[in-house]
Amino acid sequence: MIWTVTEHLSSLLATIALAFVLAEPAGAAHADATDVTSVPVAFQVTDTNGSAVPCFSDGATYTIRGHLTGPQSAFASGQAPAVTMYLFGEDAGEWNWHLTSIPEYDYATEMAKLGLVSLTVDELGYGASGHPPDGNLTCQGAEADITHQIIQQLRRGDYTLGTGPGISFSRVVLAGHDVGGAVAEIEAYSYSDIDALVLVTYADQGFTPWIIERETVAANDWCTLSPAQTPPGSPTSYVHFVSSQEYRTLLFYDADPRVIDTTDALRNPNPCGNIRSQPTAVFVDTARVSQIKVPVLIVFGNNDDTVVWTRQGEEQQQGDFSGSQDKTTVFIPNAAHFPMFERTAPDFRRVVAWWLQRTVPTWTGRGPSSG
Repeated sequence: MIWTVTEHLSSLLATIALAFVLAEPAGAAHADATDVTSVPVAFQVTDTNGSAVPCFSDGATYTIRGHLTGPQSAFASGQAPAVTMYLFGEDAGEWNWHLTSIPEYDYATEMAKLGLVSLTVDELGYGASGHPPDGNLTCQGAEADITHQIIQQLRRGDYTLGTGPGISFSRVVLAGHDVGGAVAEIEAYSYSDIDALVLVTYADQGFTPWIIERETVAANDWCTLSPAQTPPGSPTSYVHFVSSQEYRTLLFYDADPRVIDTTDALRNPNPCGNIRSQPTAVFVDTARVSQIKVPVLIVFGNNDDTVVWTRQGEEQQQGDFSGSQDKTTVFIPNAAHFPMFERTAPDFRRVVAWWLQRTVPTWTGRGPSSG
C-alpha cells in the first residue's frame, strides 16, 4: 500500500496509536528517558567487497564505532529478539539517527522509549570510525559488505558492547537514509541475511537534473581536485556533497532552525569512492532489487520531490520490489529530505515503530513473526 495523502496518513496514524495500545500488556507503559540505555559499540571489519556492486576497496582492517540504544530490559541478558541497524547518506554521520545534543530529535532514544533497539554507527570513512588514507579506497559495495559483516556480528554477539561482549540478536532489520538506502539494498540482495528492510528518502529512479549534475561535479571535479587541496599527511579524497547554504535551504521543509544549525555543523565529508560508485550502484540496484524477498517499508517526506527525486520516481520505488509480498510506502506530511529532523518527526517515528512492531518481534513477547 502507498499512503500519499495527508488525510489518509492521519487515518494510518490513528490506527497506529490504537495498535500500540492493544499491543501493550495490561499495566505496561512505554519507557521514559530514565529507562533508556545507550552503550558504545565497536565492530572489527575489513574493507572488502564481496557484494554484487563492483567497486574498489583496500582490504584493510578498520573499527566501526557507534551506539546500541534501547530499553534497559534489552540489555538484561546476552540475547535480544531484534535490532534495527541504521545507515545514513551523504555528508551525514551517526548523528543522523542519534542526535544527542537535541534530545527531542534523538531518533534512537525516542524509538527506545517505544521499546525498540537501534544500532547507529559512523560508517567507514566517517566520524569516530576508521578512515582509509584515501577516500577512493572504499565504495558503496564495500560499505554494503561491511554492513553484512556487522549484521553477522550482531547475530553472534561477536562485538564489543561497552567494555564487554555484545548482545546477540535473533532478527536484524536494516534501514538506510538517502544513499544509505542504496547501501542497504545492496546488502539485502547480495547477502540475503536480513529480516526486513527500511528505506528513508531513497529511490532508484526519478533523479532530477540537479542531482545528476551534482553527482557528476562531485565525482569528476571535486574528488579529482581533493588530493592537491589536502594538507600533507592528512586523509585525502574526502569531499562534501552540498554546501552549507544548500543544506540549509534545499533539504528541509518545516524544521526548527536550531536543528538545522546543529546538524549543519556536524556534517562530514564523504569518501570519494562512495560518491563515484553511486551510478554503478543504481544500475545494479535496478536489476537486482526484485530479488529482495523480505518486508519493505519506504518513507519519504511529502515535500521532498524537487531536489533529488521526482514524486513519480518516489512512488515507483515500491514497485521495484516485485519479489517482496509485504511492501508499504508512507509520505510524511510537512517533511522534506530529513523526516527525522522536521517538526513532524514524531509522526515519522510512529510510522516506523508501528511497522517494525508489526513486521518483526522487536518487543519481547509482543508482535507477530514475519515468518
